[in-house]
Amino acid sequence: MTGTSVRLFCLPYAGASAGVYLPWCERLQPHIAVTPLELPGRGSRMREEPRRRLEPLLHDLVPTVARLCDRPFALYGHGFGAVLAYEIAARLEWDHELVAERLYVSGYPAPHLPPREEPIGHLPDEEFLARAGHHPRIHPGTFGEAGLARLQLPVLRADFALAESYEEGLDNTVHAPVTALAGQDDLTVRGAELGGWRDYTRRSFRARRLPGGHFHWHADERPLLNVFVDDLTRCNAAHNRFPVAERTF
Repeated sequence: MTGTSVRLFCLPYAGASAGVYLPWCERLQPHIAVTPLELPGRGSRMREEPRRRLEPLLHDLVPTVARLCDRPFALYGHGFGAVLAYEIAARLEWDHELVAERLYVSGYPAPHLPPREEPIGHLPDEEFLARAGHHPRIHPGTFGEAGLARLQLPVLRADFALAESYEEGLDNTVHAPVTALAGQDDLTVRGAELGGWRDYTRRSFRARRLPGGHFHWHADERPLLNVFVDDLTRCNAAHNRFPVAERTF
């Protein structure tokens, strides 16, 4: 790895746009090139139909990521975005012989373990929105305004359809080292569920708990950004690293 620039692809959690990662672009440049990956149906791709099945979504995302691998790269995904990051890492290895410097899976149990949450994707709209509004993996800001939740309904339904239909048989271990992350107070991911990601890599594995709950980095992103800094940069001077930029607002 060159130590001057690493591209960090970021996958959003259920109901979110990849725009949630845009503030990281300024704070981590130039050493880490943050590259949010927008999913159909949200943000800059609002006019597109959200994908409800995994294969069409990967067929959309993987070639885009492969084209952007102009330097060493890593992948980060939070919530179900962790599964998308893992699947993209695996497809890049199989189809393009590209191996990530590191795969970060955040706030999501190892997917081969039995889910603890009852499926809600099949429910009628009103009941689905009511349940999703209290779901621990949906950011409260998604339902900040009365009409916003209904506007988000196609995206939310697509994301839950993806998550609830996903099956992984542990056949697709990657050659990238894996770091599994969760907030110390994140009740959606137990210790064994976080540690279960160990089985998804042939390389090194680390599980780390950072201060806060499921959306810990919305409250304080510095601990998470410093994880990226520590892992993805190498400075010429021993025991030296660049600091994460302070907020200017």
